[in-house]
Amino acid sequence: EDGEIHPIVATHFEPTHARKAFPCFDQPQLKAEFTIMVDHLTKYQVISNMPKKNDRSVRSETVRSEFITTPAMSTYLVAFVLSDLEQTTVTTSRGVRVSVYNRPGKKQAIQIGLETVKQSVEFFENYLGRVFPLPKLDVVPLPDFAIGGMENWGLITIREDMLYTDSNTPPEAVILTRAILAHEVAHMWFGDLVSITSWNNLWLKEGVATMLMYPAIEQLITKGTHSTVSDIKNSLLQVSRFPALEYDSVVNTHPVAMNISDPSEAAAAFDAISYSKSAALLDMLRSAIGESRFRAGIGKYVREFQYGSASLEDFLKTMDTTGPVYRDVKISDFMGSWLTKTGYPVVGVTKLNNRKYRLSQSRFVNKPNFNDIKTLRKRWPVMVTLRTERRKVHKFMMSGRTKIVSFNYDPGFIKININSTMFYRVNYDLLTISGIAEQLEADHERYFTEEDRAGLVSDVLTMATVNKCPMSYAMKMIRYLPRESSYMVWDQALTKLSSVAGSLSNRTKPLFDSYMKDVITKAAGLNLTSSISSDLLTNLLSYYGLIYKIPAAIQRAEAEFTEWEKDNTYQVTSVVLTYGVSDLRKEELLWEKLLSSSYPHNQEYYRSLSATKNPEMINRLLEGSLKYDWVPLQNKYDILNAVSSYHPAAAFKFLKENYDTFYGLTEKHSLIRKYSAHRGGEPPNTTGP
Repeated sequence: EDGEIHPIVATHFEPTHARKAFPCFDQPQLKAEFTIMVDHLTKYQVISNMPKKNDRSVRSETVRSEFITTPAMSTYLVAFVLSDLEQTTVTTSRGVRVSVYNRPGKKQAIQIGLETVKQSVEFFENYLGRVFPLPKLDVVPLPDFAIGGMENWGLITIREDMLYTDSNTPPEAVILTRAILAHEVAHMWFGDLVSITSWNNLWLKEGVATMLMYPAIEQLITKGTHSTVSDIKNSLLQVSRFPALEYDSVVNTHPVAMNISDPSEAAAAFDAISYSKSAALLDMLRSAIGESRFRAGIGKYVREFQYGSASLEDFLKTMDTTGPVYRDVKISDFMGSWLTKTGYPVVGVTKLNNRKYRLSQSRFVNKPNFNDIKTLRKRWPVMVTLRTERRKVHKFMMSGRTKIVSFNYDPGFIKININSTMFYRVNYDLLTISGIAEQLEADHERYFTEEDRAGLVSDVLTMATVNKCPMSYAMKMIRYLPRESSYMVWDQALTKLSSVAGSLSNRTKPLFDSYMKDVITKAAGLNLTSSISSDLLTNLLSYYGLIYKIPAAIQRAEAEFTEWEKDNTYQVTSVVLTYGVSDLRKEELLWEKLLSSSYPHNQEYYRSLSATKNPEMINRLLEGSLKYDWVPLQNKYDILNAVSSYHPAAAFKFLKENYDTFYGLTEKHSLIRKYSAHRGGEPPNTTGP
């Protein structure tokens, strides 16, 4: 910085790297007490899991820092950091010292993070009924870090660009910063105080931390901010449930509770199933038994297994003490099935008459006309939550292949999976869709919550894409969309509709495009309230407005790009910059901006440049990703992924030609997993555009 090198030395031992630093039994359930001593130059400071005990001079300009012995803990949580970073400290209501470190001159950039960590500690102490187990908690930003954050006990490390915020940081990025920090703080109890018995149970710490990070930051949303509590509450659906339904719908997915037979396989378990699906399943349990029982159960779990380790069976046995999930169905039987089975079900709904419906279940596979009987025959204990047009709520368990549901009154339409909290999809027949669609068109907010509508749209369009229901049924359900003001609903709708567009014939494609232009144009005229969701929806509609060549969207994008071209301080969205590259052919202007800016402010430039139609610029961008220090080492794949969104063949060819170079920059599993995850788990079409 400023022409001077400032060294930072930091450890990262998860999952199986502690053995490379010191002799140990490097498994999460095998705990020990650690006394850390580090020799270092006096001009630097060292921090570790526990507060410093003393400094002792060992030779000229060298000191030995010794730290208080830790409680019994897993080897992968041992940590120390050497640096000359600055420190800001606050104290929680119960006396825990919370410190966040920063580069010189960046004290203001850590204030959001400092506030979040302090209040998250207080939240979890209250929520779990167990005080923070250590005397202090440090948070250190690292400029080169292959993951988002790491929950070393008492010493959280986090990617620098995910901690620092300022007045120009988008509100949704601020929420992300808060969520990551709350996630790591949750680990101080789940994973650190109570460890897992093996990496088979990775979900037990990651799922709980992912689910609880959103309630932890809800308290930080206050009146007058651009964020709303709704923005936070919907995050679990958008970040966990809906993505997990996609990831888990492939044939070769894996169960949440994995069988890891070798420590070398542990790193591969850190995926969307362990994080997102497990969080969604835990949220399903919370919805099924209620917040108070769920909170009592996990609080008891923490207190019962503190300073030890726990397995799936231990967790479920503790939760059983709160009572059954439904009548005589034990929580352990219910959740045990969901956690150990591969995939998830789709619940079919057939209206037999005005008072009787037939429900059925089979495994859902996101593959058109998939008919492997053995796979589809799987069954789950499905918690059916149902709301009728009469606003009556019904809840029951379906464990068999089918179930007849009879009412002693005419329920009108029925909606399965209230608030989309259960982890399954629903496939309605035409009669049921017609009843729901009629109410959506009449008043879409009267009977259906935002979460309900997102689930309805996501499910019906998903069923249509795999030929489980006619597209005409789906179009009937979403006919109301032009009046929809929810970003979450529109995100599901447009993502699914985009996948449909690629499979249409030349005869039907113009009709579909005309439909898309009509609904997007009408939605763009909605009077939206000021919130993060509204801003995201405006950007989303602008993006698709440009894709479908809507004149108003084009005029607005051209006018905003022209203003930005005259004055680069003028705030424009990435959608406008991308349009400037792809349609206005302003690649050279953004290339100059890319070369003259630094990370993370240059992200919008290289991501927008990826949309270029100029092959020479594509090559220049790809080669520059390795030639220039545009991004930290852990983000080298980011440029590759950005290009692959528009030019998958070119990106894949570049990766193959430069594999050894990429391999040397980052761990093999990290690079390939991140690239594959971005491409949906499939290799790109190497004969594509």
